[in-house]
Amino acid sequence: MKRFFVVCIVLWLSVFLIPLLVVTKNENDLPTLPIPSEGMWVGGETDSEVMVTLLHGDKVETLTLSEYLEGVVAAEMPALFPEEALKAQAVAARTYTMKKLISPADKTHNGAALCDNPSHCKAYSPVSTFAANWSDKNDEYTAKIRQAVKETDGEILLYNGAPISAVFHSTSAGVTESAKDVWGGDAPYLVSVVSEGEEESPHYAEEKEFEPEEFKKIFSAKYAQAVFDVNPENWVSNISRSDAGGIKSLSVGGVSVKGSEMRSLYGLKSTNFTLLYDGGKMKFKTKGYGHGVGLS
Repeated sequence: MKRFFVVCIVLWLSVFLIPLLVVTKNENDLPTLPIPSEGMWVGGETDSEVMVTLLHGDKVETLTLSEYLEGVVAAEMPALFPEEALKAQAVAARTYTMKKLISPADKTHNGAALCDNPSHCKAYSPVSTFAANWSDKNDEYTAKIRQAVKETDGEILLYNGAPISAVFHSTSAGVTESAKDVWGGDAPYLVSVVSEGEEESPHYAEEKEFEPEEFKKIFSAKYAQAVFDVNPENWVSNISRSDAGGIKSLSVGGVSVKGSEMRSLYGLKSTNFTLLYDGGKMKFKTKGYGHGVGLS
């Protein structure tokens, strides 16, 4: 039997390990795949024998899966993180990659299976490019990343026999979001779970404020039908939140919008925010960083 095996996990374990974006081109899509049949996997017996094509910059390169994963882990997670965190990131990245390899080719990649754009696939940079940033830690960090990939060689996460959507984000607000609340897709393994220790992240909390006229100008540029009365305290209403605390929808100037749209309009780190008129300004207080689904 080939060594390129899969880790079959029960629901609670998959939630624990994946409590991305991997950000797909459309965050609203949680693609489903047919259950892989025998012999459907691409490549050889180990990561070093599986070949992937990558659109790196404007050139298509061919790499071993191990080389690619090392570059993804280095780009997606700080090398100073604990070894087990780096290994979890390696498994998530490998799962995403295998899902792409058994999917139809993406025409936006110039024929390659993957790209290095984190807003479409995953961030990627050869480990060697991080040497200047790591300085005297270069050898240590390079070894950590390569070991994380090596020790998880061939491991991916499945649900009903198919690779999962191994999505992740920077920092949750203490509870991860469910895929259903954020994107509408019902992925049973991407549900809301408690994620402890988030307060220690430098991205856990953020405050932003806007002058009322600036706030109104930004919103009206997208929603010209909005009507703002003379009292800014009345501009926001009908707030609907997910069980994890993220805003699903709210009304601004009488216009109903999604929390994700407010995040985009005002450059917020997440949809888990409060918005108040205080001290003559519109103030956002945000918790977490990213969409909140999956691995934090």
